[in-house]
Amino acid sequence: MKKICLISSRNIYMKRICNFLSENNFEVHLISRHRNGLSKEEFNKNIKFYQLSSNALLTKLKEIKKIIKKINPDIVHTHYLTKDAFIPILKLNKRYKYFITIWGSDINIFSMNFLNRIFQNIGLIFCDKIQLLSSYFSKKLDENFNGINKNKINIFSWGIDYNFFHNIEIKKLKSLKIKLNISGSDFIVLSYRNHKKIYNHHTLIKAIPEVVKKYPNVKFVFTRGSFDKEYLKQSLELVKKLQIENAFIFIDRWLSNEELCALINLAHININIPFQDGLPASLLEIMATKSIPIVSNLENYSSFFKENENGFFLNELENHNELAKLIIKSINNYDEFYTKFYKVNNNYIEKYQNWVTQSKKLLEFYNN
Repeated sequence: MKKICLISSRNIYMKRICNFLSENNFEVHLISRHRNGLSKEEFNKNIKFYQLSSNALLTKLKEIKKIIKKINPDIVHTHYLTKDAFIPILKLNKRYKYFITIWGSDINIFSMNFLNRIFQNIGLIFCDKIQLLSSYFSKKLDENFNGINKNKINIFSWGIDYNFFHNIEIKKLKSLKIKLNISGSDFIVLSYRNHKKIYNHHTLIKAIPEVVKKYPNVKFVFTRGSFDKEYLKQSLELVKKLQIENAFIFIDRWLSNEELCALINLAHININIPFQDGLPASLLEIMATKSIPIVSNLENYSSFFKENENGFFLNELENHNELAKLIIKSINNYDEFYTKFYKVNNNYIEKYQNWVTQSKKLLEFYNN
């Protein structure tokens, strides 16, 4: 039985990945980077769980080193390329292999800082395998880093679990509506990326007055996720300034995987308009539902997302008037658009991004 030590912050996929590996004869150990991150109650009882006490680099690395020494794993796999990538330098012996997963914002944003990029580059040179969630990241690796062995690269995503996303109990949806004070006649627009400036929530907030002026029953739902305190403060102040409190719903807590999945399915329109991105799992999640996607017109989206085929592009990313028009257009022709987009998106997810296919690649990644 192989021992795997995963290092991750909170995301909707860790529960599925860890439980899957545990069910496939791996001994799984999970290190959570943040105190408010993962909860062991979400996981299979056979999975060993470790919570780091600090996010300060030196303290964190010291703790990780101590945990790895205790576990003595075959594989250490860090999710998200931060300064944790420096871990290979701390290898106590050459017994374990070291893997890194690149998500997108880690090399689009985090690596913009020169010191961060040095740490990342060291990790990418000394690691044994690199997982890219999209082939688009190969280009980014060439642009940002040096000396990386291309033979280390494996391209596959986490995929979408159809049973999880489509077999949602009606009572769970009704329960969530009650919690959020949403009535049956309300039209729901959701923006659920982490509440940070890069995810451009402020542009959607500015679009709200124009939309509710025409459609007063539209509710705009935002989630907290991993958030920037100052940006969140600015968002809430903007809501008050625009006097749109009645149309604005903010979920100020971590959502369970089940709640988040229900929320995504509950939305009629899902907004995903970051300034930079990789292959976001959130966009694949949106495409797996019957909601209408409105997304940033980014180069890396265009390989699989086409205007008026999968949803709509926002071309000017801080043009709230353009965004308001796209939302109103979607509401005006909702039945026509969601039927059309869902057929195309569902086919793409099933063919290229379903969990059954991707899970086989995951096993190959660890076993070979």
